[in-house]
Amino acid sequence: MKRTVIGPSGLRWTVKRLVVPTGMRPLTGPELLHVTMPSRQVVEGIDRRLPDAYGGWTGPYPLAFVFFPVMALFLPFVLLARRQRWLPWTIEARTYPWGRGHPPIVFSYAVRGGAECVVAMDELVAALERGDGRPVLSGGEHVREPRSEFPPMRGSRGL
Repeated sequence: MKRTVIGPSGLRWTVKRLVVPTGMRPLTGPELLHVTMPSRQVVEGIDRRLPDAYGGWTGPYPLAFVFFPVMALFLPFVLLARRQRWLPWTIEARTYPWGRGHPPIVFSYAVRGGAECVVAMDELVAALERGDGRPVLSGGEHVREPRSEFPPMRGSRGL
């Protein structure tokens, strides 16, 4: 269930209902750079910088191949709990105003029930078409995405 909306400011929003829980989703490129350590640190005694660990043996990519089969076993239980209304569905609206290499603007909402999720998606699409800043949905609760807010990288203008 995915829709694309273009707002009055020209932003292209992708609105979708997420099947995979947030904790099981893969990290994006900028997020990977922030979770890997060391982040191009200089170590005394070594004449060059240390490489980023995302491609190393213990980095996020190799460990994702180890943990994915374990997490995939729990996905049917998560979907059953959502069908029984024990767990909420997540509706997400995402846009990349500065391009794909930069952090996106993300609005996430938790909605209980499949029928309520369809109504909430229609409300969200209509609100984004009108150009609302951060829409308030009648059947959904706004969820802050802690992964989408990370500090600027070292060497950038922010630090």
